[in-house]
Amino acid sequence: MKVLEIILPVLVMILLGMACRRLKLLDQHGINNMKVLVTQIMLPVAIFHALATAEYNKETGILVGIMFVMLVISFGIGFLLRPLMTERYRKYLPFMVSVYEGGSMAYPLYTSLCGAENLSQIAVLDIAGLLFGFSVYMGMLGQVENGDKIDGKKLFISALHTPAFIASVLGIIAGLTGVVQKILAGPFAGSYTSVENILTTSITSIILLVVGFSIEFERKLFGPCIKTIVLRILLQAAMIAGVLLAVHYIVGDHLLLNLAIISYMSSPATFSMQTFLKSEDGSAYVSTTNSLYCLVSILVYVIMAIVVY
Repeated sequence: MKVLEIILPVLVMILLGMACRRLKLLDQHGINNMKVLVTQIMLPVAIFHALATAEYNKETGILVGIMFVMLVISFGIGFLLRPLMTERYRKYLPFMVSVYEGGSMAYPLYTSLCGAENLSQIAVLDIAGLLFGFSVYMGMLGQVENGDKIDGKKLFISALHTPAFIASVLGIIAGLTGVVQKILAGPFAGSYTSVENILTTSITSIILLVVGFSIEFERKLFGPCIKTIVLRILLQAAMIAGVLLAVHYIVGDHLLLNLAIISYMSSPATFSMQTFLKSEDGSAYVSTTNSLYCLVSILVYVIMAIVVY
């Protein structure tokens, strides 16, 4: 029942998105406007708040470093794996085998297993994902989607103009200086929380609606999606082993942290990727793959629950 409570809202919004497409309640133009709303306003606000209220210490820095190195390695391996993918979707493979969906999948599953009071264990891991995801990852995705050659200079300039990346940098600065924590401890706490809530409450619903709208269960997608899922499982299994080993020797053994690493790295590729795609064919491939990969996340959760309890 706990798994159902976590997964059912996600499935409902995805199915609603599929229904909106089939019943023509929304069109591609409306979905594109939703993507702009998410990427330009709602997502940056959510990222800023998450990083501004995170706990920063020496262990945090080490974990962020380990995760960042792992992300770079897995992303790089994704490019090496491209020849294994169908040519039509080959350009998306590096993005599909790296980065993780924390908010909509890993966070609620981990909270259900270990309690909300331990959410900081997995939130720390997501800091590297946010920094890498909204700089190198999304910047290169934009270049690939536009058919451009990957250009480091353009990538850097693009990151400086990306609201999500700017929000990440400002969020870390705010977190290190404690500015937002002071606001939350003062008389303006209610005002800040109200504004932050109204700007971000619907973000997950909109992203999942976009994901559902883009899903197409066509025969031509089945092979590429399954192949992508298998490649991601194999690569992430190796990455999980490497991160657990690094954490064991550098930070030490902590059951809650180990469970956080496994939960986080067993989630699908970030759903936010969907809001940066322009190609309908690419969107269908990415959305269908991510939706099917949720089953892998649930299976890993069930195994951990059996082992822990």
